[in-house]
Amino acid sequence: MSYAEHRALVVGAAGLDLTVRPRSVAVEPARSNPGLIRWGWGGVARNIAENLARLSVEVRLITAVGDDWCGRMLLSQLRDVGINTDACIVTNEHPTGSHVALSHFDEQPWVAFDDMAVIREITPGHLYRLRGLVRDADIVCIDANLSARTLQTLFRLTSEYDTPVCADPTTALLAHRLHPHLPQILAITPDLAEAEALVGQKLQDDEDIGAAARRLVQSGVDLAIITLGIAGLYYATSGESGRIPPFPVEVVDVTGAGDALTAAVAYGLIEGMSPEETVRLGTAAAAQTIACHETVCPDLSPELLYERLVI
Repeated sequence: MSYAEHRALVVGAAGLDLTVRPRSVAVEPARSNPGLIRWGWGGVARNIAENLARLSVEVRLITAVGDDWCGRMLLSQLRDVGINTDACIVTNEHPTGSHVALSHFDEQPWVAFDDMAVIREITPGHLYRLRGLVRDADIVCIDANLSARTLQTLFRLTSEYDTPVCADPTTALLAHRLHPHLPQILAITPDLAEAEALVGQKLQDDEDIGAAARRLVQSGVDLAIITLGIAGLYYATSGESGRIPPFPVEVVDVTGAGDALTAAVAYGLIEGMSPEETVRLGTAAAAQTIACHETVCPDLSPELLYERLVI
């Protein structure tokens, strides 16, 4: 990887993503049905790491994979895009993490399954041994797959070294793990369901969403961004708030858009951009990803995002 001005440490999940969609409306149980089956590399932390690498950031990733063909291929792909994997764990205790999503014929999600037991290998002790990586990073990006004890150790280290944290709540079921640490989070990027889990109430309209973003700020977060899919996003800081519409783009695949936004927000923060500029940069990265078939757009670059902002 060429010289990078910024250094990021990313901690969390990486694995194999499988998507299954039937070719016809009629699906017969207990039979093999014709379908479209696609696979790719995923995991929120892995996606954030690759996006940051494509934004010319020096990235170190802490994740865990199984000692299997999948884990070996995953780590090889990460190294190919310039991510340092020296701190990753390879274990015989669990297989490499995987996520399988089954969709309706109209591509709407129906049900999903995941096996992320391998993430338990990222222990407080492992992070403590790697505390120098936290000290040397310009920013730490995390997902909520980490255990409560591991998160506690990580936030203790980021506080000790005064390293800012950008957090992606990952899912509504996991978001609560970040709640105790909101005062130590520089930026957080929940979607609507994750925001509801963080504030403990349903968000019915724009007024509720705006109030929820401000409530996260009142809890200690510097920059709260609630993503709303095709409706754009709402953001808040202690000094400003607002609604940002999405960039107009032809939708190819929405997978990975939230992870691209989180990565671009982290990039904007370490670049010293204003909150609104940072949020717009994240929106531009999400739009670029939505227009790609890949989970992480291979054409992503700072120059491309700045061009979108100018347009």
